[in-house]
Amino acid sequence: MGSLPPSDSPLRVKLVGENPQILLEGEPTLRRGLLDWNVFHVEHQLGRLRADLRRVLAQRNAALRQGGARVSAWNPAFVDLSDQITAKREDFHERWRSQFRSLAEDFAFLDGCDLFFDRGWPKDTGLLDVLERGRSTEIQRGQTLAGAHRADIKISREGSPSRLSRGQAKVAVCLLQLAAERVHRMTGLAPSLWLLDDVDAELDKGTADRLWRVLGEPDAQQLISRLSTEPGGIDEGSTMPDTMFHVEHGTLKP
Repeated sequence: MGSLPPSDSPLRVKLVGENPQILLEGEPTLRRGLLDWNVFHVEHQLGRLRADLRRVLAQRNAALRQGGARVSAWNPAFVDLSDQITAKREDFHERWRSQFRSLAEDFAFLDGCDLFFDRGWPKDTGLLDVLERGRSTEIQRGQTLAGAHRADIKISREGSPSRLSRGQAKVAVCLLQLAAERVHRMTGLAPSLWLLDDVDAELDKGTADRLWRVLGEPDAQQLISRLSTEPGGIDEGSTMPDTMFHVEHGTLKP
């Protein structure tokens, strides 16, 4: 299923908050969730497919914990659902990757970086073959070790994980969100609502200015909080009309 027309699109909210580097350094569940959240708005069938996969995966894991005698009965459904989900993820990833690489060109510390997708089992190998070969290990561990539920995305340079500072990781996460927004807009979706919390923190002025310029590209509503009152950054980088409020001792003033 393709995207819904803009008038019927659900409100999408994109957040860049405290410690965004956790997305890049934390558990794969976080990155898989970001991927699937973005895929869902283009391929609405993904929600049902994920629910079906969770159900079949639970049954397959239960069979493994019971010695594996009935695990083969769940393999066809598990493989089929993993293949369907992976196809949708790969299609979105190719477009997402292209937009990310375009945005990253403005930031020297991302030179040579790329956005990679790990589908959850080796490339050029059928999932059923992987499951059959790994059955004894799966029975020993009592869980399914390959499939769409183990997918991941990562920013890498020449195949090795990129080492980014906290500020650089924040920029990378912003660019991931912006790249996904570009893909969504190209499919006809309405603009997202952006929640941006102290984006300037841990960035030098030049990097902050470049980031605000690209953040100002989408014609979307942005709610921005920042601790600094220094000029520059958003004031110079954004072309959108804005209203500024100041909070002092719990009082909000224009």
